[in-house]
Amino acid sequence: MSNFTKKLIVAGFIGCSVIPASSQVRSRTANAAPMTPEKEIKGAPYFKAITNPLEYGTEVVTLNEDFSKFSTGTEDAPDFDANINFQNPDGIVWINVLNEYTTMPGWGAHNAFPAGGKLFLNVVPKQEQGHVNTPMLDVSGYQGICFISFKARVPNGSQPASFALVEAAETFNMAPSWRNMGSFQLPEVTTEWKTFTYMFYGGGKYTIFNIVAMDASLLIDDVKVFQINQYAATPTAYNHKNYKGEANEDAQFDLRWSKVANADSYIINVYSKDETGNITNYLLKDFSNTDTTYTVTGAHSGDIYYYTVSSKVGSHVSIPSQEVEIKDVASPFLKPVTEIKDGKYTASWDSVPSAERYNYISYYTRTADQAGEFTISDLNLVGLKYSNGKEVEFSIDNKDTHTFDQGVIDGMSQAGWIAKSYAIYKDALTFDAFQYLYNHQDAGLISPELDLSKDNGKIKINLTACGEECSYYDNNNVEHKGYTQCAVALFNYNAEKGDYEQSELIYPGEVKGTWQDFSCQLTTGTKRSIIGFYGVSYPGNLYLSKIKIAQDYKAGETFNDPFFYVRWLDKKSIEVNVPYKANQKDIYHRAQSVRVSKVSQQSISRLESPFSELQYVGKAVVSGISNTKANISGATVRLEGNSIVIDNPGKENIYVYNLTGAIVYSNTSRAASTTLPTFGHGVFLVKVGKQTIKLTM
Repeated sequence: MSNFTKKLIVAGFIGCSVIPASSQVRSRTANAAPMTPEKEIKGAPYFKAITNPLEYGTEVVTLNEDFSKFSTGTEDAPDFDANINFQNPDGIVWINVLNEYTTMPGWGAHNAFPAGGKLFLNVVPKQEQGHVNTPMLDVSGYQGICFISFKARVPNGSQPASFALVEAAETFNMAPSWRNMGSFQLPEVTTEWKTFTYMFYGGGKYTIFNIVAMDASLLIDDVKVFQINQYAATPTAYNHKNYKGEANEDAQFDLRWSKVANADSYIINVYSKDETGNITNYLLKDFSNTDTTYTVTGAHSGDIYYYTVSSKVGSHVSIPSQEVEIKDVASPFLKPVTEIKDGKYTASWDSVPSAERYNYISYYTRTADQAGEFTISDLNLVGLKYSNGKEVEFSIDNKDTHTFDQGVIDGMSQAGWIAKSYAIYKDALTFDAFQYLYNHQDAGLISPELDLSKDNGKIKINLTACGEECSYYDNNNVEHKGYTQCAVALFNYNAEKGDYEQSELIYPGEVKGTWQDFSCQLTTGTKRSIIGFYGVSYPGNLYLSKIKIAQDYKAGETFNDPFFYVRWLDKKSIEVNVPYKANQKDIYHRAQSVRVSKVSQQSISRLESPFSELQYVGKAVVSGISNTKANISGATVRLEGNSIVIDNPGKENIYVYNLTGAIVYSNTSRAASTTLPTFGHGVFLVKVGKQTIKLTM
């Protein structure tokens, strides 16, 4: 996998890159717009003001720096000739202050100078800024709650500083990816010395704190990082679970937090906020509870709430936990289906507050006739079509430099698969690992939720793949050449966390520039599993032409196979055509709510509810083909029982399309005879070579 560039915040700052994601075609570029400090502060989580940390326990000091070794110069005349920095051989800009200047080694600073026992951060407005950061500190204890205090003022005769900030991040020992712990904008800094104290959550073993002068020079003194050994420890607040909406738009959800030894009770606050982050309404305020779970009722479905929890031991109450956002959307309530008629039925559901879109999926039940290998998925990825009618014009020998962000591909033999960072080629389904390596976007094909629990979770996978040859340069400017590889990941649903967790990650074999068949196994499938096939390792294309997933079944065991899936519907009903392969099979369905809108102070990512409970639709009765026989340049198409037989003496490629242009079947084996299952109700076009015939079913 490509080495990523380490985060750089030279006077600017512990923040993340914002890479626009689009559902439209995008180029293979890695443009990154850095998040401005203003945006970072605005999106910072809510922190409870702690006026006197020592009320909660005893102080444990991690760092104390008085800058007494910054002895040259004065507060009014800093020593601009002094060079306190060195060039770190590892290229780490966060560790560049000479050890002789500080009591603890490992500091970092830019545009910083001695000022008579103080640190001077020099700022040239709109040109240069100054910052100083602490060494990496272990503040992982005491629930990761940590404090920084320092003195600051502007030089005599200067205008007040209206924009300065302090921020913190866990660096994981200067790893490529950091955990941002938040940032605070200081109030106006004047010529009078003032002590500023701020609290952060989420401290780790390699945490740094960064003080930044943005619009005016600052004098800094007496930097102290400390924690509190609390009389009553702070619980860890977990994400909510079991969010349920009611038809009257009421909602309820369960809160959970860690147990604190010797705690007599826990104090819960649940509230909503306005766009500026101020609390506007409490669902629960200083509510006492003796257990580590609580079901909140009386919420309004779709509204965003937040909660904190403190422990209480005797008369001592802990510092509140880090605030947790409760942003959810209820699952839809599916209405009963009246009947399946002429191979069709209409699914409908009630509207859900705050849901802008809906996803819908249908299944038919397949039963193993005998013990042995049972096919879960059998995907032919050659000859697919774009659902929007876009022409498929590229191939692995004629590559495109654009990809789609994500989408559902019509014409696949199993519904519900999502493609990400993809393009449809004439001879493959293509995934651009460049987007994964540099833009941090998934590049792969992800299954719907499948029951993979049979045979104790053992799963057989066969696939056909090849990769694009490409190269990348590491941090030492050394070129690495190779082929984009394929990774297969299994995700299982964790009911405790209410989300899917990666259970296995395997590489089926060394992918090269020619087509190869691969076989591999996963061993931890469950009743609620998802499998993903991803392009990794090199920033080029991964090409897939076939995927087969199978398990060993006992006779009589069943599998609910997805046959219909629609995504991001803007209505509350959908007509479903049942394919002939589901004839006389039991049909089930589920629906899902989607919300995408946000306001200030809320998280950005798209939010999907859990799917509704699996609901029985009925037993499918699908009409077949009657009296169909046609000649196509010597080829014949006829019905035999519940199958379509195509005699193909010319040994041409065979494709079957529905009237939207989507391929519902393809066969490029050029066999003299092909037998395939009949399709659902509707009109289809069978193309054998250059000849076409219309089938009405």
